[in-house]
Amino acid sequence: ESIEKLLGPKEVAEILNLRRSKIHRMMASGEIPSVIVSRGACRRVFRVKPSELMKWMKQREVGPS
Repeated sequence: ESIEKLLGPKEVAEILNLRRSKIHRMMASGEIPSVIVSRGACRRVFRVKPSELMKWMKQREVGPS
């Protein structure tokens, strides 16, 4: 199994064309599959595997009606 470079909220926001704050909320709620790489007293640091982000996006594709 290869190790993927994890994406931060900024990179995910650029890919999805959403605000970084929205992405962070989606990561914190578990809507976007993510990994907690650090837990501080008042914040958590989330990262996303590119392959998991692609799976997540494919699950949400809307086909022709």
